[in-house]
Amino acid sequence: MKIPHPYKKYSVQGNAYEMKIPFTGHPMFGHDIIYTHPMNHGAAVGRTAENDFLCYAQSVSNLENGVYLSVGSAVMSPMIFEKSMSMAQNIKIQYGEHIENHYILVVDLAESNWNWNKDGEPPMDNPAYYFRYCKTFYRMGGEMHYLTADNRDFLLALHQKLK
Repeated sequence: MKIPHPYKKYSVQGNAYEMKIPFTGHPMFGHDIIYTHPMNHGAAVGRTAENDFLCYAQSVSNLENGVYLSVGSAVMSPMIFEKSMSMAQNIKIQYGEHIENHYILVVDLAESNWNWNKDGEPPMDNPAYYFRYCKTFYRMGGEMHYLTADNRDFLLALHQKLK
């Protein structure tokens, strides 16, 4: 079966593939729309998800002096990052190394004026305490900053700066 893809040139995943840039997908069973498609095959999705997770974890193991952007993903990004960082740190520790000099930027729509990097984890009476995704990233070490922004606006501005 061939599935037409008229907007292929706009596909981030397709362009990453063409440019041989690693691209990983991390599906949540029952959560994503793909599970209603007649060609969906759970075993294939699971096998591919495991491969993608291990590829992602390998990338995290090389994060020393690097940057991690989490844009608009308050659930999946911190969860897979936390597990990957744990795996990567455990391996690095065996060689007397650590991943500790990295920069994490979390971009989301929720308003917050808490400075995680300067003030640390907020007290329980501060609404920022319940930004679980910020708490997760903050606990992973490095330098973590939060930016309140529309994801589309942020990505467009980033693209303009990088080109």
